[in-house]
Amino acid sequence: MKKLGFIALLFLAVFMTSCGGGETTTNIEKDQIVGKWMTNDAKYFEVYYADGTGKEWDLNDDVQEEEASWFTWEFDEGTADKFFKYYEMEIGGVVPQYCNILELNATNFKYNNDGYRATYNLVRAD
Repeated sequence: MKKLGFIALLFLAVFMTSCGGGETTTNIEKDQIVGKWMTNDAKYFEVYYADGTGKEWDLNDDVQEEEASWFTWEFDEGTADKFFKYYEMEIGGVVPQYCNILELNATNFKYNNDGYRATYNLVRAD
């Protein structure tokens, strides 16, 4: 009877792992990342350039575009739905951010950032 209970528990664990709730990777068009993105309230902006550089600024923090934080970015070629942002610190060193793309198309860009545990919902600004 113990063996049957163990097998049932193992089956349940496998079933829950394979059907678990994470977000699906649908509606991802990687070529659409290049351009200017913003939140719906037009307070936070991100720009991705084709050369792998980018910048971001937040008007809520009284940071204007000319004061933007610069980063480099690249897709994680091992996956269909992840990319990296690298921030060079003024004091030296580089801080990588691993990001999960939830949606990316001509008008919407949604991702979450593992480092800050934040989700960004952006719309095309240009």
